[in-house]
Amino acid sequence: MGVVTYQLTPGELGQFVLTQVYASIAVGAVNFGLLVGYERNFFIYEKSTRKSAQLISSALFFVLTNLLILLFIVHLYQIEISKLLLSNDAPINLLFIVLIATSISSLSQYYLTFFKNSGLAKRYVQFMIFQTGCYFTVAILLLFLSNLKVLSLAYAMLISNALTFIFLIMALSKRLPPIFNKEMLKDMLKISLPLTPRVFFGLLSTQFDKIMLGFIGSTELVGIYSVGQKFSSTIYQFMNGLGRVFQPELYRKLFANKHQAKTDEINNFIMPYFYLSIFIALLVAIFAKEFMSILLANEYYQASIITSILSIYYASFFFGKIVGNQLIYAKKTFIISFLTLGGIFLNVVLNIPFIIKWGVYGAAWATTIASILTTYITYIVAQRYVKIIWQWRPIWLIYIVFIFGVVFTLIDSSSLIKMNIYMSLIAKFIFIFIFIALGFKLNILTKARAQDFKVFLFTKARIQKFM
Repeated sequence: MGVVTYQLTPGELGQFVLTQVYASIAVGAVNFGLLVGYERNFFIYEKSTRKSAQLISSALFFVLTNLLILLFIVHLYQIEISKLLLSNDAPINLLFIVLIATSISSLSQYYLTFFKNSGLAKRYVQFMIFQTGCYFTVAILLLFLSNLKVLSLAYAMLISNALTFIFLIMALSKRLPPIFNKEMLKDMLKISLPLTPRVFFGLLSTQFDKIMLGFIGSTELVGIYSVGQKFSSTIYQFMNGLGRVFQPELYRKLFANKHQAKTDEINNFIMPYFYLSIFIALLVAIFAKEFMSILLANEYYQASIITSILSIYYASFFFGKIVGNQLIYAKKTFIISFLTLGGIFLNVVLNIPFIIKWGVYGAAWATTIASILTTYITYIVAQRYVKIIWQWRPIWLIYIVFIFGVVFTLIDSSSLIKMNIYMSLIAKFIFIFIFIALGFKLNILTKARAQDFKVFLFTKARIQKFM
């Protein structure tokens, strides 16, 4: 993003971001939530190599067929669609290129989920590092050596996603040969079809702030907002990375009825992951101004405040991931879709007046407030079907320190208090010290816990078994 902000105007970057938004919504819709059905049923067949191959092949065949139909339709009407959704000066083929890249990425997710659920964290990370490195390299070369401008990012996205998908097929072709199984596909669709509205509207909800900024405001505002969101989304990326470790184990504990047989086991298992997630959120929130003032062009100065606000939004995601697993385990996926639709409605109701009144800051606050309320309501519902006993005192203490750190950062960034840069940094490091001390006080930061993480993340036996 540091390079991009010096090569592209906020308006050009906003065009690319909006194409990503619309492409992700379209691709998510035609996937019919099948990734969730595949992930859940993975644990039923994980001990059988042939059945595992049938499961993933059936899912990929179904999704690939739907994606080809989508791409054909968009190709026929790409000029009309581009004029309707983007600004008039946007490249006509921008949306179609990004749509192809997004489609390929959605297919890769099934193979990556196989790595995740099999405990192959190392292999998963290797592919993700390759994809990110390839995208970065190609994007930099095209931005500096061509006149493609915003299309540089689209082609970089396409090339990196395509190469990653090819290497994934090569790596797993022997272990997961293509074997279609109609009955397995039906079983997955029984889980995933009720989730289709949730997937579609869920994507719409998470991207609605940028869509409304594009319609009510301008692509320039979308560009600035997306930079702030991109930096704050590192919280989600870290949290999602941890989720790929703890979510399969959480499913195993639920299937083993550990939430009933030993009420504190899930809480104790999840707590270190929660603490680490909020710690990263705190770091991103309070140091956003200093970090982004070094990296970004002056036109994007507002992005640091957006990053701090959205850190609260992403911090609320942690329990959103947990309650989603609870409802999926209970086979109440239709409830997830209903709650997601309610969350979208709340997001719309808040975003429109907030954006009109406060612009990009309003979009950030509206999205954050809607997410917190939706997560709380979903938690109440999920607990009715699969009750997990949580120790709320340490959870609230962790959140309180985090919120105070974010509030201080927002006040400091808004110049409501006069504080020089050194005093500001000292105050921020004090928040970090308090948060770390709280981890020791709550018995979260211990040698035993550190060893547990090391063993779970880097167990050689698991890795070598599937290499």
